[in-house]
Amino acid sequence: MTTDHFASAERLIGRHSFSKRLRTLDALQLAVALDLLGRGLLDYFVVADKLLGEVATLEALAVLDPASP
Repeated sequence: MTTDHFASAERLIGRHSFSKRLRTLDALQLAVALDLLGRGLLDYFVVADKLLGEVATLEALAVLDPASP
């Protein structure tokens, strides 16, 4: 984790905490995933949490939900 990840998580919370109830640790996880995506190191964000998956989709991540049929 870097200070950039924390700053990105803070921005994500500002954008999504009220409308999607994005939580702090979820925002940090998402911030790291977005960083990895930007570096070309991430193809899919695997998440079973529906709300986090929605926010990830809004942030242009390809989401896989292992709980979906």
